[in-house]
Amino acid sequence: MKTFTKILIVLAGIAMIIMGFWVMFNPVASLLALNVVIGLLLLISGIFHIISYFVESERHLSGWVLADGILSTLLGILLLANQFAGAASLILVFAMWVLFAGIVRTIGAFSLKDAGLSSWGYVLFIGIIGIILGFIALFNPVVSALGIVLLMGFFFILEGIGAIATAFATGKSR
Repeated sequence: MKTFTKILIVLAGIAMIIMGFWVMFNPVASLLALNVVIGLLLLISGIFHIISYFVESERHLSGWVLADGILSTLLGILLLANQFAGAASLILVFAMWVLFAGIVRTIGAFSLKDAGLSSWGYVLFIGIIGIILGFIALFNPVVSALGIVLLMGFFFILEGIGAIATAFATGKSR
């Protein structure tokens, strides 16, 4: 890897680490920013679905494509128009996701037990913890918001460390 490329990757890694800590220490701003990104993605996706439904009329796209486009567009507008409501929605979705993942993992643990695998107890334990955390997050939105922010921040930090490690792990190219 050329020195200039290495420097760019290290700088990107440092920026990701800084962003990770900023996200963790600014949870409200982070949730609002995430809400804007998701709102824009839904809006753009919805508009594209609506356009493709009408432009590709000879392909006889399903009415569900149009319905998806309309719903995505409306949700995008809703998230962008009322950012605090959008952030609250993200918190609810996160809590339900954690709860659902815990339930699925718990059910999966018993499948592992039936298959005679010894690791089923660990999976069951993690599933039960997931269910407990899901209920806590569902009934305590502050915990859920903190979970989202910490995951986001942790991801940025890991990506930054990964970028820096990649830059130093690769040899110099000729």
